[in-house]
Amino acid sequence: MRAEATIVLLVVGGVLGLLAFTLRNFRRRAVGLAVVAVALVSSAIWVWETRRHSRDRSSAQLAEKLPHMGRPGGYVSSDQCQSCHPSQYASWHDSYHRTMTQVASPATVLGDFNNVTLEVDGEKFVLQQRGTEYWVEMVDPDWQHDQAKARAGWPGYTLADPRKAPRIWKRIGMLTGAHHFQAYWVPSMFGNMQFAFPFAWLIPERRWVPRKDTFIRDPEARSPIQNWNVNCIKCHATGGQPGHDPKTRIMHTSVGELGIACEACHGPAQQHVLANHNPLQRYLAHRDGRADPSIVNPKRLSPVASTQVCGQCHGMNWVRDPDQWSQTGFPYRPGDDLEATTPLIRPARFDHQPWLPEELKRDQSFLEGAFWPDGRIRVTGREYNGLIETACHTRGNLTCLSCHSIHQSDPDDHLAVGMEGNQACLQCHEKIGRNLESHTHHAPVSTGSQCYNCHMPYATYGLLKAVRNHYIDSPSVKTTVEAGRPNACNLCHLDQSLAWSARHLTDWYGAPSARLATEDQTTSSAVLLLLRGNAAQRALIAAALGWKPARGASGEQWMGYYLIELLDDPYAAVRQIAYRSLRTLPGYSDYRFDYVAPKADRDRAREQALTIWSSTKVDNARDTVLLDPDGKIQRERFRQFKSQRDEHRMDLIE
Repeated sequence: MRAEATIVLLVVGGVLGLLAFTLRNFRRRAVGLAVVAVALVSSAIWVWETRRHSRDRSSAQLAEKLPHMGRPGGYVSSDQCQSCHPSQYASWHDSYHRTMTQVASPATVLGDFNNVTLEVDGEKFVLQQRGTEYWVEMVDPDWQHDQAKARAGWPGYTLADPRKAPRIWKRIGMLTGAHHFQAYWVPSMFGNMQFAFPFAWLIPERRWVPRKDTFIRDPEARSPIQNWNVNCIKCHATGGQPGHDPKTRIMHTSVGELGIACEACHGPAQQHVLANHNPLQRYLAHRDGRADPSIVNPKRLSPVASTQVCGQCHGMNWVRDPDQWSQTGFPYRPGDDLEATTPLIRPARFDHQPWLPEELKRDQSFLEGAFWPDGRIRVTGREYNGLIETACHTRGNLTCLSCHSIHQSDPDDHLAVGMEGNQACLQCHEKIGRNLESHTHHAPVSTGSQCYNCHMPYATYGLLKAVRNHYIDSPSVKTTVEAGRPNACNLCHLDQSLAWSARHLTDWYGAPSARLATEDQTTSSAVLLLLRGNAAQRALIAAALGWKPARGASGEQWMGYYLIELLDDPYAAVRQIAYRSLRTLPGYSDYRFDYVAPKADRDRAREQALTIWSSTKVDNARDTVLLDPDGKIQRERFRQFKSQRDEHRMDLIE
């Protein structure tokens, strides 16, 4: 647009200048100047038209490489909903559901493409913004895709010399995410297949990081070759159809709409639009308050069916017919029985899931990547897995809509109006609400009397943070011992041992006692998980150390040393979470640490943090957190526990 404006100004200025000159010398040069003026104007028009056609051609080429909008099955897109449902359209439009997948443009791209050079796994990437377009120079992703197949032993693929890897300019076509970070996609030569650009833009920090370092993933593994058309399309688009041709490898992917739109929750709306085209019909329907059979309203469904509408995406589901899915996508539509076509994977009920391949049931890497050892979900985005196991749903009528709303909520977490506090639980548990302190044993206005802090603690991981567990349960020391999942008591009272929590749970609620090892009786559960636990446990504890209510309940001066310890964690995600938490502590607000910097740079920054720690006066030093009364670390016990760390490789499935 700036170039076009410049052309216009030059033409106008030239014509005006020529006109002035002509008025002074009209008799001698009128004809010649008129010819020059016409030539200039014609040239400007030609340049303008050339640029317009070039821009149109570029837009058409991009559209051809993107998932095709519109697909069979009655999908009409959310734009058709706006005229009759303006407020619902507006609230959806403000949500992060809408922005789950978007076409790359200046209005959607947050990342810096201003001549940036990035490097990961020994490969260089050059980023440029060209007008309204975003480009990256990289090794050809189609070549990388074929090499990954060759390394995996696929027939028909041959390993090539990596030194001869072809480099190519690729235009960024799509992006996913607009809340915590944005991921970007580049097109393939095979139809409209989309490959992941191996960097992500962290929105709070406003910086690029390797995409693999935004997950808990084996730190020795290379960046994976990810394909939007067979992965993200499942939940980051509405009515997705991969359209994969197994013979040619070409993708002819189509969607009802990019992002999670109206028809994802209400079903295809073509019949609804046709049935309600008449304004009188709409008025009579509103007046009578009757259900409209041409569309699905999740609020009018049974508790099971209503929850399944969310569960189609927010669950760890299995595809019964993968060949059919790779062609036409999920057959489930809101109001159907999700279990009939896309059943939930539930490790605690494998005996009742004969359709699940036996090899998957024995795949420990998969199971560990999604579930705790007791079968409860451990990763975010799969809240349906937690809810469907809880008694509030199985023995009551709790659904997602009991607490959440797309249209009457803050887009950040979609808690419905009035559900930010205890009302979410007290709408069913009224008796407890009448004498809250006798149930919680905490002051009524304290965080210890917030229902979800005890029954939905931050025991799920995802998006570089801890997330509330949607398996609604009571705190259990036994679960921590047997499954390794932190319990609510010790996620708040981070300085206390499991034995301390067990005594209170037995005294207050009659919980059965658990057999505890000596260290569980004498040492903070959080400290033990941080030093001895696996990467997923360390990430949860790192997040808990930055949670303000926990710092208030546990004291915070002692936490600095442990967060500094995690700055050296082999998992980049753990380092980043620890850094975020460390900066919430007094004395560290100005501290800077780059969690993906070279090891030598991270070590130097960590030494600076240790210098800050050495000048910190720890007023609440205690033996449970391995501190002597003078605030010095008990290094022998510290090294002993750290030597027991669970170092096996983990890949959590988000």
